[in-house]
Amino acid sequence: MDAKIATGAAAAFSLLGAGCPGSDSAIPTNSANPAAPAGSGSTASAPVSTSAAPPPVPLSSAGAGPASRADAARFLIQSTFGPSESSIDELMALGSYEAWITQQLALPASLTEPFVVSTGNGSLSTSRHYIWWENAIRGNDQLRQRLAFAWSQIFVVSDRDYELSNAQYAITNFYDMLATESTGNFRSMLELVTLHPVMGVYLSMVRNQQANPALNIRPDENFAREVMQLFTIGLYELTPTGEVVTTGGEPVPTYDQRTVEEFARIFTGWNYHDSRSYDDNNFTDKREPMEPWEEFHDRGAKTLLAGEKLRANRNARPELLAALDNIFMHPNVGPFLARQLIQRLVTSNPTSDYVGRVAAVFNANAAGERGDLTAVTYAVLTDPEARTGHTTLPQQFGKLREPIMRLTGVWRAFDAVPGPGVGHEEYRASTKAIDQIESVVGQAPMRSHSVFNFYPPDAPLAAGSDLVAPELAILTEIDIASTNNMLFQQIYSDNNRKTGDTTAARINIEREYELSGRPADLVAHLESLLLTQALPAPARKALIAHLKTHPNSPEGRLARTLDAIYGVVGSPFHLVQK
Repeated sequence: MDAKIATGAAAAFSLLGAGCPGSDSAIPTNSANPAAPAGSGSTASAPVSTSAAPPPVPLSSAGAGPASRADAARFLIQSTFGPSESSIDELMALGSYEAWITQQLALPASLTEPFVVSTGNGSLSTSRHYIWWENAIRGNDQLRQRLAFAWSQIFVVSDRDYELSNAQYAITNFYDMLATESTGNFRSMLELVTLHPVMGVYLSMVRNQQANPALNIRPDENFAREVMQLFTIGLYELTPTGEVVTTGGEPVPTYDQRTVEEFARIFTGWNYHDSRSYDDNNFTDKREPMEPWEEFHDRGAKTLLAGEKLRANRNARPELLAALDNIFMHPNVGPFLARQLIQRLVTSNPTSDYVGRVAAVFNANAAGERGDLTAVTYAVLTDPEARTGHTTLPQQFGKLREPIMRLTGVWRAFDAVPGPGVGHEEYRASTKAIDQIESVVGQAPMRSHSVFNFYPPDAPLAAGSDLVAPELAILTEIDIASTNNMLFQQIYSDNNRKTGDTTAARINIEREYELSGRPADLVAHLESLLLTQALPAPARKALIAHLKTHPNSPEGRLARTLDAIYGVVGSPFHLVQK
């Protein structure tokens, strides 16, 4: 049965216009597809699709605002944790995507740290998960919350690390920093990430020190390598539109091992702000930026990217700032980050034109400023390809939904209310406590298995395909089945008309119940809210026919309502975002 579900996911991607070659082939997973990267992420700067893109469509003709509720829902699926009827109403009333973005980014950030500090003990992660889900479902600043989650998959840290698992105040502080900085300048974000003790622990920059051959010490290369490979420029030189530059058929590297060693020397001499000595373990806080300890900093001359030289005898802070400036100005940063953000929010296979347009905004906003993330956000979400790619590029546009997004989407679509919790309300599924949800869906915030995120950006959609589907790397048969079982329980038992689990979040199905006397209208409503477009004709016909088998009594209409919701949510088509 599980294999059939997986096969259905591939078929759904094809039937909804994503062009999976051979839709009758089982979808590959990390266990069933040994040719796929096993989470290595080693080609983070792999080339984007070079399929010919249509001429750029001016936003005015693509639609400065939604022409239908389905258009609004599609935009909100890309920019929030899922559309609700009220959020669709709001966007339709505004009539402008840009006005909605402006309104969203003016809202204060819904933070996680204050709640965790007031309710947790700093070691248990339970409070962090409670407030993350609360903000994802009920936070007014939906765009900022979605951006924070996207950036947390670029600047990856994880509390699977033992030391960080006992530093929940710091983990939430790091996440909140990503939320607040997601509308600032990338250069500022890069510096805050670099000096945050959470990153210092995760990539072992904290207490990194200059070489001491007598003690067999050499600078740690971990952060030096990943700040380039995963956070900013990738492995290979890119064109302004994100395509890999080649020479003699081989990709041109952005850096080599010597470059890593030079940057590793720069990132020496940094310690916790409240340490009494360089190896003192009695520090109390991992939230304040690391501070330089000059006696442990390598003061030799260094060579950076593009051959830039740093003279000898410089202090740790000015060297670090110069190094970050050097990385920030590399021409790869714009297209590298453009592709990453587009993949997280909109589509796994953007055209090179789309990447190039977003990269150009990163390189210079309207005022000529480099790295303006607010401008980049507008560019990603209002680009003609983002708004019309489902019709102009049906064979490659779209992405698989992340497991987390399936659950948030259902809770937001049906105005779920949290369960009572212990001392505070909490969103949880009846099958698992919310801090254990990854055992059901295979994903949880700030819980990646490695710095390479939950999945590599170049996981193939199918063997031999030119298309990528990053989320496919964690879309295993067992996780699909367990997620669908969880959603089945949520829909049939944990709703406002059923008793169910009194501690679980409860969805409201009254609006759908009112439509249940008209099965075709009920299905059309669910398609718009949950899929943003119609089911393939055979699936739609079969679902409507099934709903009509229930009598038009109160009990029959309730059965229609629940079957209709699960018929959409439990289908492979719900795995796809178009």
